[in-house]
Amino acid sequence: MDNERLLHELMEFLRIPSVSTLPAHNNDCRAAAEWVAGELRRLGCRAVELLADDAHPIVWGVGPDVPGAPTLLIYGHYDVQPPDPLDEWVTAPFAPTVRGGNLFARGAADDKGQVFCLLKAIAAGTRVPVNFRFLIEGEEEFGSRALFDLLRREPERTRADAVLIADMAYVARGWPAVYTTLRGLCYAEITVRTAKSDLHSGEFGGAAPNAHEELVRLLTRLKTPDGKIQIPGLYAAVKPPSTTERAMWKKLPFREAAFLKDRVQAKALTGLKRYSVLERLWALPTFEIHGIKGGFTGEGAKTVIPAEATAKVSLRLVPNQKLAVVERQLAATVKRLAPKYVSATVRFLHGADPAQVRVTHPAFKLLDQAFRDVVGRGTVPARAGGSIPIVPALGKSGAPVILTGIGLPDDRLHAPNEKLELKQLWEGIEVFRRFYELMGAARGMILPQ
Repeated sequence: MDNERLLHELMEFLRIPSVSTLPAHNNDCRAAAEWVAGELRRLGCRAVELLADDAHPIVWGVGPDVPGAPTLLIYGHYDVQPPDPLDEWVTAPFAPTVRGGNLFARGAADDKGQVFCLLKAIAAGTRVPVNFRFLIEGEEEFGSRALFDLLRREPERTRADAVLIADMAYVARGWPAVYTTLRGLCYAEITVRTAKSDLHSGEFGGAAPNAHEELVRLLTRLKTPDGKIQIPGLYAAVKPPSTTERAMWKKLPFREAAFLKDRVQAKALTGLKRYSVLERLWALPTFEIHGIKGGFTGEGAKTVIPAEATAKVSLRLVPNQKLAVVERQLAATVKRLAPKYVSATVRFLHGADPAQVRVTHPAFKLLDQAFRDVVGRGTVPARAGGSIPIVPALGKSGAPVILTGIGLPDDRLHAPNEKLELKQLWEGIEVFRRFYELMGAARGMILPQ
């Protein structure tokens, strides 16, 4: 491989600030889609289309026809999270920089670098071994609305013998993984209003209700200091991990002290102490506050009592929980907890049910072999704390959905100084090249008899 050329091409992709949640970057998202489309054309795809949305188009591609070979659908996303806070980046988030064998940029690991890896693995082969299909979207970071709509109208686009998603990480350095569970997501805004308009704190302070105070009190009633979520019925549907699964987690190279020091980089871990950290991360629902707005937050001083305040919050959902049920539970709880003199509303922005994947299909054995051949260790089954909303829809045709990746646990996804280790990238290209090769050679194992 010409690593220098490949690095230059990946940096070109990473320079595009394709932040899907901010309308100011709609043209950048379109540019990133065009970049992916250009790569698919260079791979010899006989059909490349930009579908469904002008601002965040879905890139659809059909690879060269390989008669009698299995069909592999590759999914990924070119959109990225906002880079804030900017002052915590060592180098600018959209100015890719190599330091200490790592490539730093927003999207390096989530998910541009991994999409790049999957595509370059095809180019690295001597021939196209399988029938490739591609769905690379631009809204994964805020709900995949356009792709959900497309697949409802045209479910045939998911017809394949297997679906491959590289948007994950090793469970530890040298320990590649396949993922059996993704948590679901319920993302919402909770807004409280206490008066018709903001008020002068000197004239009205001490007598008028303060929206920020009411919002904060409501939020603290939704989750206790020890981490228990106070939404009636929320835990009733939670399906705990099996004894076998818990025993397997204990064999993973996970150390709480190292997790706190190297990854969380805080003074203590929080949450329900009677559960292990991995259970808190993988098997229990969460409630998090992402931001609060209202009143005055600019430079200087303004003595105002805010009339309205909003918190952006999310719940991560685990197996057996349903998004629609959790939405009703949250809305009912907020209404019940709000004082009668406070108007409290919940606006749901996006979400998805949890995803569960059986890893018994022969394609998983081929991926395990590919990792063994290239990095010397096969895959271990693991759960993920994060969410990829579209996964259940991608598997509706019956194809196994392979969730894997080449990232490392310390890649700082969604945070300042996101990175991808170059060694992981180069080995990843070889792993997936080998997987494609094995899949093409194992037609009898993969194709229905």
